[in-house]
Amino acid sequence: MNGIGNVVLLTGAAGGIGRSIAHALLGAEVSVVAVDRDRARLALLAAAAESLGGRIETLVCDVTNQPAVEATAEAAIATMGRIDALIHCAGKDAPSGRAWEESAEHWRDIIDVDLNAVWWSTRAVLPHMISRGSGRIILISSVAGRIPTGGASVAYNTAKAGINGLTIALSAQVEGSGVLVNAIAPGPTGTGTAMTSTERVAYRAMYPLGEGGPEPVARACLYLLGPGGDWVSGSILNVSGGRYRG
Repeated sequence: MNGIGNVVLLTGAAGGIGRSIAHALLGAEVSVVAVDRDRARLALLAAAAESLGGRIETLVCDVTNQPAVEATAEAAIATMGRIDALIHCAGKDAPSGRAWEESAEHWRDIIDVDLNAVWWSTRAVLPHMISRGSGRIILISSVAGRIPTGGASVAYNTAKAGINGLTIALSAQVEGSGVLVNAIAPGPTGTGTAMTSTERVAYRAMYPLGEGGPEPVARACLYLLGPGGDWVSGSILNVSGGRYRG
């Protein structure tokens, strides 16, 4: 994939990281199907994208609703003709708390948004990519999936670890199909809202290179979509300011 003429389905496109990824893709002349549940923020993204080049189409979807995700993928293919890549960025933060005091509803909500929805999006595009003999799937995980922190709930850490496991397992299953599956594990980007100011200061201190913002995540996506990612699958790419080594 060289960027020109490629079509990327991007979930969570109107959020902080998603918006940065969308801008980077458009700047590389990639056509973007931007998916989010927030119609107003999608409209703002589309308006801002006019000066960036590329093409953007917006679709409103709750990614925890599997039938809606399937319909969204079908609509994207109908509109753009194909999907070359999926970047699943939709997710939510979860404040820290003692796991045994968190409600069952909290657990289900976080797992539904931060793990199940990842699979619904991936599952929706896989048949199309496999039939075409090519495709790239990039799942936005978190360093919390490898080094659980006190700044996030056990459910959140578990969901992100699940994304990493999904990446590795799925890459093995689609081996030889032309579909490459990878994840990106960011450190703090300054876009989350779940932490208190005290927690955020402590969180930043754990990262030797400091808080990087969403732009490094966007650049990592471009790497995996471009020629540099041609021989990469089943990897968890750490974009964590030196927090995770290995």
